[in-house]
Amino acid sequence: MLEDGAWRRSFIPTVFFWAGAQPNFWSTEAKKLLPALQAIFDVAFPGTNHNVQPRGPIMGLVCLTFIFIPDYFNIHPKVNQRLCSWRSNFGSTAIALVTDFLATSKDNESDDDADYEQELSASLLENWAFLYEDLENCDPDKICRLVFMIEMIESAHINATAGSLNVPAFDTDALRVKGMQAVIAASAATVGCIYGF
Repeated sequence: MLEDGAWRRSFIPTVFFWAGAQPNFWSTEAKKLLPALQAIFDVAFPGTNHNVQPRGPIMGLVCLTFIFIPDYFNIHPKVNQRLCSWRSNFGSTAIALVTDFLATSKDNESDDDADYEQELSASLLENWAFLYEDLENCDPDKICRLVFMIEMIESAHINATAGSLNVPAFDTDALRVKGMQAVIAASAATVGCIYGF
C-alpha cells in the first residue's frame, strides 16, 4: 500500500474529491464515509481483500488526519483537537490571497493602510463583488473569475484532488460538477469571512 505511494498519490486525493462533493464537507458522517472509503480502497488497491471497518485502521487514518467526523470523535475525544489539513487549507489560502490582494491593490502610498483596506474590503463585500471579474459590474455570467478566487479554488481543492481515481461506485463526472459547486461555495464563504473580519 505504501511502497508505490498509492495512498498519498491516489487514495487520499480521492477521499478529498469525495468529501468535497458532500453537502456539508466541514462535517461528514461516518455512516456516509465508510462505504465511500471502501469503494475508494477497492479501486486504489485492487485485489486486496480488506473491509474498511468503522474503527479500523483506514477509517482511523482518514479521520485522524483529514476529515472531522463527529461520530468518530465521540469514540476518540482526544482526536477532536486535530484539524483537517485539506479543510484548513481553505482558510489559510484565503488569508494569504486576500492579504496579498489588499497589499498590492493600493494606488497611493500616502493612504492609511488600515482605512484603505477596510474601505476596499467593505466595497468588495457589497453584493459579493469579490466574486466577479469586473468589480464594478457584477455579471452572473462572469462569477468566480477574479484572479484570487480562481487561485483559491485551485490551491484549496484542485491541487489536493489531483490524482483522484475514477471510482465506479460514484458517478465521477456528476460528482465533479457537484463537488465544484460545494468547493466554490466554500471558497466564496471563506473569502467573504476574511473580508468581513
